Amino acid sequence: MSPETTVSRTIELNDLTPSEIAKLFCDLHGDDQADFFKHVWLIAKTWPGAGWCQQSCDIASHLNADGRDAITTLYGHVAALAQVKA
Repeated sequence: MSPETTVSRTIELNDLTPSEIAKLFCDLHGDDQADFFKHVWLIAKTWPGAGWCQQSCDIASHLNADGRDAITTLYGHVAALAQVKA
């Protein structure tokens, strides 16, 4: 594909379930999963008011034990790697 070529597409995601989105996420490689979180942050940090902070609080209030375990495990690795890189 030449540098001048662009591709446009419209994808309707309004009928995907959280389980289906999770499956798509899990099928990504680690670098793409990390990129996903980067893009969540790039979008969410522009939200007005309490923005991502408020949304994070809302997400946390709805997590069950499995969701808490997933986020706690990810956070543990993020914190450990941040110390190594410091």
